[in-house]
Amino acid sequence: LLTQQSLEGTVEAPGLPRYLLDAEAPARAGLPKDAPVRTASFENLAYVVFTSGSTGTPKGVMVSHRSWANAYLGWERSYALKEACRSHLQMASFSFDVFGGDLSRALCSGGKLVLSPREWLLEPAKLHGLMEAEGVDCAEFVPAVLRGLLQHLEETGQRLEKMKVLIAGSDAWYVNEYRRIRGVIGASTRLINSYGISETTIDSTWFESNALGAGDNRLVPIGRPFANVRMYVLDGALKPVPSGVASELYIGGEGVTRGYIHRPELTAERFVPNPYGAPGSRLYRSGDRARYLADGNIEFLGRADTQVKLRGFRVELGEIESVLGKHPSVRTAVVLLREEPRRLIAYVVAPEGVENAQLRDFVRERLPEYMVPAAFVVLEALPLTPNGKVDRKALPTPDGAQEAGQYVAPRTPTEELLSQVWAQVLSVARVGAEDNFFDLGGHSLLATQAMSRVRGAFGVELPLRALFEASTVS
Repeated sequence: LLTQQSLEGTVEAPGLPRYLLDAEAPARAGLPKDAPVRTASFENLAYVVFTSGSTGTPKGVMVSHRSWANAYLGWERSYALKEACRSHLQMASFSFDVFGGDLSRALCSGGKLVLSPREWLLEPAKLHGLMEAEGVDCAEFVPAVLRGLLQHLEETGQRLEKMKVLIAGSDAWYVNEYRRIRGVIGASTRLINSYGISETTIDSTWFESNALGAGDNRLVPIGRPFANVRMYVLDGALKPVPSGVASELYIGGEGVTRGYIHRPELTAERFVPNPYGAPGSRLYRSGDRARYLADGNIEFLGRADTQVKLRGFRVELGEIESVLGKHPSVRTAVVLLREEPRRLIAYVVAPEGVENAQLRDFVRERLPEYMVPAAFVVLEALPLTPNGKVDRKALPTPDGAQEAGQYVAPRTPTEELLSQVWAQVLSVARVGAEDNFFDLGGHSLLATQAMSRVRGAFGVELPLRALFEASTVS
């Protein structure tokens, strides 16, 4: 603790070493006054940040001073930090690379860094109060935190007039949310969507527009690259695809990091030689699907691993989430493919009283039957990771939860036995008298199994079409 004798007693910190500036002044008088010789080079490591990855095994990303300095250069040139912003909000965990973004944007531009208590991120009233009290004019939110703040502002009629630059990044969000946020910020506030990956040093692209159309509920475009960053949409042979064609997104330029510490095989797999750059340069395979739009902006289309195969059909989970987001009562939605039984489950944040049947019919009117989720789970909020992203692993299993308050018990011995047969075939805990076989995850193959078991249980011969024509127990 750096302090002085007159203030030493005002701090309660037992056991914390103290350095008294006035008492130690004579000892410092003989020390050199010149700045120490700089020993670190641009290629030395600035930090190692660990990401969890889809495998669950943390990977340490090695970031050099060159890459981190270039990230700040990009923000300064695109956001005009030194001219516009003086008070920056720090929300990210120290173990999240966005922390390095908040830190460098504030301190390298000569601004103030306001530290937010972590628990306040989920208490919008306190978070807004902190921003007002400290005059915060620049902040980067994860969409999950921004949604909560947006709802609070809309419900209370308050605004973020002091904001100069408001950024949302680290996760996907939608055009209708972008437009809603525009309604609670100042006319001159810059609203930016950023896209980045730890392996390419925090942020790689940014998007800003006042011309997004009403009723457009696609994901907000991720825009154009920052200074000294290159973005490529390439096919499996590393050849560029035409504008409008979706493929994997590759990132090149000064932001590309060294790779993973002590993981040479994984580094070689994800960091590949750059056929379009200088000798020795590399591209990072993002694992994200994207396409170039006609205006030169890039549209993010979701993770490549969110495209799943279900009953022979290729299903893009992000497309289902986008459709659900158009429902007037749905604030946000996540769709997962669950196993045992293999079926689509939709998790939505919506007001109390929104019925599963309404959501199912809404999706069914807009997408093919094979893309309609088997179950809908309505939540007050989506669970978040320590970094503020949606924690998909923490989403509850749907058994019972999605039918809460709608379950009708079997009323006759026949209904009871048929419910047991369906529950076994569908691998669910229970089946109600009014539950729809196909809404619970049934499909043609399971229908065949169900009719076979009905034949054995009741001793009757029924055609397969009977289940399609009368798909409830009753």
